[in-house]
Amino acid sequence: MNSLAAARAAKRLRAAGYWLVSLTWGGLMTLAGALIALGMLLSGHAPKKLGPNLYFEVGRGWGGMEYGAFFFVAKDAGESTRLHEAGHGIQNLILGPLMPFVVCIPSAVRYWMRRFGSERGKRAFSALLCLLLAGMGGAIAGGTAAMGLAGAAWLMLAVGALLVLYAAVLGVWLLYFEIPKYRAGAYVPYDSVWFEASATRLGEKYYGKK
Repeated sequence: MNSLAAARAAKRLRAAGYWLVSLTWGGLMTLAGALIALGMLLSGHAPKKLGPNLYFEVGRGWGGMEYGAFFFVAKDAGESTRLHEAGHGIQNLILGPLMPFVVCIPSAVRYWMRRFGSERGKRAFSALLCLLLAGMGGAIAGGTAAMGLAGAAWLMLAVGALLVLYAAVLGVWLLYFEIPKYRAGAYVPYDSVWFEASATRLGEKYYGKK
């Protein structure tokens, strides 16, 4: 086997490993991505590739979002955005089922929070979102307790309680650590938070031009 054939075989092996982990440990996000990808295919959007990732271009002016080994970007998104979203795919390999809670939800909330021009607007949006999330958790926990704690009901009670706790942690991070950075109209780089900086670094390292 010559060096070129060996390099191609190694590349295929890495891609197979990427998809194996993405569909198992990282399966929660990849399954969601597959469902969205199916919708894209049915609506006539053709998939493209970046490394082992499949991605679709749709709409304009909105950036991108990652779902495991799939990601979706605006048609006018630059190469840096595509690399960034592919970097989130590598994070999914590492974090697996924790990915939605550690990266995806905070990233999405922060993205929309940044759309509000004033600090007051950012705080109102973040507080309302966290209250809604906590309310969902409280409703799950309260409804389960009212029906009686038997069998799988304990699991639902735990899910509701964890959702309330997660909403509280998310709210503290946004209101006391993230939003104060924007005080007095200060410019805050998109990659100033660890999970965004990590995605950019990973995407550029593994998929950027050598």
